Amino acid sequence: MQFRILSIVLLCFSLPVWSEESSVYLAAMAKKDITGPSVGVMFWGYAREDQTGVGIHTRQFARSLVVRDQSSKKLLAYVTAEVGGIPFEIQRDVVKRLQTELDPGFGYGNVLINASHTHSGPAGHFHYSEVSFYSKEFYSESYAVLRDGIFESIKEAYLKMKPAELTVGKAFVGEAGINRSLSAYLANPENERKQYSDNIDREMLQLTVSVAGSPIGLVNWYGVHPTNITFDNRLISSDNKGIASLLSESEAKKQGLKDFVAIFAQANEGDVSPNLNLDNTGPGKDIYDSSFIIGKRQFLASQEILKSAGKRLSGGISFTQRFIDMSKHPVSSEFSGTGKTETTCPSAYGYSFAAGSTEEGGGHFLFHEGMTNKNRRFYIDWIAKFMIQSPSEELRECQNPKAVLFPMGETKPLPSLPQILPYGLALVGDLTILVMPHEVTTMSSRRLKKEVQSVLKDKSSEIVLSGLTNDFSGYITTPEEYSTQNYEGGHTLHGPQSLNALRQEFHKMSLELKTGSQPTSSSLMPLDLSDRVHSLKIPSSDSVTVKPEAVIQPSAESYKKGDVVTCRVESANPNVGYPKVASYFWVETEEKASWKPVRSDADFDTKFFYQKRGLWGKSEQSVELVWETNSETKPGEYRLVHEGIYLGKDGVRSPYRIECPSFRIAESGK
Repeated sequence: MQFRILSIVLLCFSLPVWSEESSVYLAAMAKKDITGPSVGVMFWGYAREDQTGVGIHTRQFARSLVVRDQSSKKLLAYVTAEVGGIPFEIQRDVVKRLQTELDPGFGYGNVLINASHTHSGPAGHFHYSEVSFYSKEFYSESYAVLRDGIFESIKEAYLKMKPAELTVGKAFVGEAGINRSLSAYLANPENERKQYSDNIDREMLQLTVSVAGSPIGLVNWYGVHPTNITFDNRLISSDNKGIASLLSESEAKKQGLKDFVAIFAQANEGDVSPNLNLDNTGPGKDIYDSSFIIGKRQFLASQEILKSAGKRLSGGISFTQRFIDMSKHPVSSEFSGTGKTETTCPSAYGYSFAAGSTEEGGGHFLFHEGMTNKNRRFYIDWIAKFMIQSPSEELRECQNPKAVLFPMGETKPLPSLPQILPYGLALVGDLTILVMPHEVTTMSSRRLKKEVQSVLKDKSSEIVLSGLTNDFSGYITTPEEYSTQNYEGGHTLHGPQSLNALRQEFHKMSLELKTGSQPTSSSLMPLDLSDRVHSLKIPSSDSVTVKPEAVIQPSAESYKKGDVVTCRVESANPNVGYPKVASYFWVETEEKASWKPVRSDADFDTKFFYQKRGLWGKSEQSVELVWETNSETKPGEYRLVHEGIYLGKDGVRSPYRIECPSFRIAESGK
């Protein structure tokens, strides 16, 4: 017994002890609100013009991690913003401002802005908008809110960096996703598929950041679509990824970590659906319940990693980056798989893009997944010709077997989608991050990681893919998956050689990082369309009303835990106060004769719905406030509160506040 105790004591003293003096890194994390206009703006993701906002389920946030290597002084900023996609223009503007206002060490290679890919956020922030299927409007005001929120989150993290310990860990995520394109996945070689235990990647990799021995936040990567909340929804929501972040931050607050920031980043979600029934439903009783369940499963995996020891990172920071013209990029015979040099193609949507993913609710009735050149219809080609233009025969041949619907890369005078795209590779210690603007399928991701690992070898022990980062440009499928022309193949914009082109370029970037060589200089840059984009006013932002004051339908006097509390009040259009209203909805509790906010429209258990309707010749505007209590709700006195800004007939914008009557919450069954 004495020998065992002595051995344990000696082991403890022999383990490296972390201290500020021995810290390899400085790091900090921050979070800023980037919520878009909540009413009347088309949502980004499902490409449905009838899906416009009427309120908020959860607010949108940008969460940032900034790390500095104390030895080389190199920086890395990693951000996940709760939007469907990030346009390159956001990265360009943020990087320019960081360089001029904060630190010239920031650049395109080390400012990584990832989109969570929620499909329940307002669009209107892409410069390529006039012919976009995701939104035909551009709103400079909401673009600025997104841009500035991302910048401010990076700035705050940068300014409060302290000596930090970075650790990585992994955990299995149980039943949080399912392969929605199994027939395409099965087209991959059997001997390749046998190398993996599953047809999706169920492992979460997490980077935990600790200061003075206490965790301040985390970043994890797990690929799954935030599409539990479907195209029937009209409330802004961060969906399952955002709920996982909120659960994690709430749990940390219970532990006394009030400034904890949890980034649930998007990875290789290309063919991974959270709707486990594969019919746009499940696993919950409705879309919001399903979102919570899938979010909680990611949260639980994250907590498992957080509570484990993890592997400490100790290497420095390095990165490389390049812009590639994916409309005509040569792919050497070493990577093409055909024995000769091939090229990528100008971007084009296929028939099967219009079909949508069947398992996610499908698309236009004229189309179905699997449509190839053999399934072309003269009347569809004729309609597409008048909507945009007909594709060239060269494009049809390059994109074969895709049945080209819209030749976005051939439109004149400018392509209708970006052709020059950003790619990068970053190392933090031996953690490797692949950076790309695509939705990458499971097997495509595996091939890319394998390519990078084959070069870096022991320089990299952990590797993740950060998809939908620094721009958005459709999907990446394997050539075999592309040949099936499921939805993902129809949305692989640059043709069947897309993945092989990226394998080639990531191989080169890996060599640059391994040898420390400088990338070949290039003047290639994405087009700047700033002077061509036409900004619109936020809908109804100039709507004139008298001051809203009345409670139309009050809450009941008492509720039990688990009840849903509602109250409807007069309102102005929420967009009148955008973006100056911090929260349209508060839940307050009475403590010592004063009222204290305990929930808001940023929480997943609240919702508010805006409605405008005519009533006997008069127009009535109202919001319905909804709070779903649960078993953890504390008994006590509460009230629901609506806040906003209205525009009076005198042209003055003024704040208003309406307090619903208070109510009591008792224990269940009492």
